[in-house]
Amino acid sequence: MKCVLALILLSPALFAQPGWKTIKDRTGACQISVPPNWTPLSMPGYANSPDHTATRILVGISPFRPFSDTTLKMLNIGTLFENSAQRSFWVTNPNGGSPSLVTYHVETPGKGNRCVAEVALPPQHYVDEAKKTAMSVSPVR
Repeated sequence: MKCVLALILLSPALFAQPGWKTIKDRTGACQISVPPNWTPLSMPGYANSPDHTATRILVGISPFRPFSDTTLKMLNIGTLFENSAQRSFWVTNPNGGSPSLVTYHVETPGKGNRCVAEVALPPQHYVDEAKKTAMSVSPVR
């Protein structure tokens, strides 16, 4: 519990590590930082991890609001890290596909509309990097 609480209280700026690459959504309103060994793609807002699973950042179509309990129950949530006025952040259960992936999903307030990011990875791969990447989501300043 203390670990999750510490993760929640840290600001997104603390997760943009030295040498990490910042990518922006196609509108330039939202951004996410990815580790130096991840590859930004030609499509704005997308990057690949070393095992070629996608990370994406986009601007939402509506303002940010925390999810209701009813909505949270409908999602395929493995672990809910935070659902507050500052951020909604969870990881999904493995999808059962080939390869099986989990998705770190985060939404934050943006400049008007929300910023949304998904980091999809095989379970147990790059967990620390995935959390830091997801937590770096923010509006472009």
